[in-house]
Amino acid sequence: MGMTGLTFDWDDVSLEDSLVQEGLLLLTNIFPQEHVWIRTSSSKTGLHVMIAELVWDSNIGQARLVPISMSVEEQMNYRQQFVDFGLECSGRMISDTLRQSTTLQTSRVFGIKNGNKSLPWQSCVEVLNT
Repeated sequence: MGMTGLTFDWDDVSLEDSLVQEGLLLLTNIFPQEHVWIRTSSSKTGLHVMIAELVWDSNIGQARLVPISMSVEEQMNYRQQFVDFGLECSGRMISDTLRQSTTLQTSRVFGIKNGNKSLPWQSCVEVLNT
């Protein structure tokens, strides 16, 4: 089974929602908080979350996010946990379960969808209401 990054697709929520705040806190208990990144989706009606590391790319002369690699099985376990938590899109989970049995990539989130652009990624450190 292949390795891929872990992303979440949380529909019909915003950064201010208490469930989102609780979900981010849970993620920072699982992963180092500097690896939890979030952005508003292109529809502006949901959020994307990615577990990634900010690394310097000397080819482009700036830092970029690189997803933390993990097995698809591990990724699906985390995502199922957040379906149960009430945040992860269960429809996407079903389609990725089907994708998992093929060579198609799982855990995709789109930067541009239907001509709309997602907002930039932010560290959850900046987003969590402290």
